[in-house]
Amino acid sequence: MSARKRSGGAVGRPGSAPDPETALAEAKEESIDVLAECFARDLLTVEDFERRVSIVHAAASMPQLAKAVDGIRTGGPAVPQVPERASVEALQRMTPDVPAGRVRANDRAIALFGETKRVGRWIPARQNTFVAALGTAVIDLREAMLGPGECRIQAITFMGSVEILVPPGLHVQCAGSAILGSFGEQPGDPSTMIELDAPVVRIDGLAVLGSVEVHCRRPGESKKQAKRRLKLEKKEARRARQLAEREARRRLR
Repeated sequence: MSARKRSGGAVGRPGSAPDPETALAEAKEESIDVLAECFARDLLTVEDFERRVSIVHAAASMPQLAKAVDGIRTGGPAVPQVPERASVEALQRMTPDVPAGRVRANDRAIALFGETKRVGRWIPARQNTFVAALGTAVIDLREAMLGPGECRIQAITFMGSVEILVPPGLHVQCAGSAILGSFGEQPGDPSTMIELDAPVVRIDGLAVLGSVEVHCRRPGESKKQAKRRLKLEKKEARRARQLAEREARRRLR
């Protein structure tokens, strides 16, 4: 009798290991939190999220549960937000070993009753001035090779338009003035994180009865494709929040 009491007391001591069922239940809750966080950050598609959640619910052991977070959980529940591969490759192209001597000090272009473009593989100067008077100017930085240091773009338009295209992950500082016109930067890709050592482009200028717009697009992406992609991303993000809220309510029942 006394031996049985000592054995029972040892099992119930504080600090003893939890039973396997309790440990598995806690691990399932933690795994669902990880999946919901990844889904909210667009690191998982809707189909992948649902498949992994199903694995969590059906798991009867720790090895089976590990398959639900295989490939996305590295070192803890916090999953870092990473830029798209296309954005990383674009930034690598933008920051090659361009000798300082190849970067001009100044560059300028004027569109008068016409159009001027800077597209493809080109090396912007340190100071760039683009003027559009009753015309259009397009500055595409998605495949440009930026030299060391900052790059400044001054955009001036009178009854015209200046469009500046930048890739995700590029650090853009936009500050301009508008008189009976518009001067501004459109929201970029929310799933893309800007690195601390990313190139810096400063944009300023003046728009009079015209517009200066900065658009964030992926390399090779058209305006229509970017609009469709952002629409789908917003739709998936909204569905992700709904699924995460539904899962949270289910756990509280």
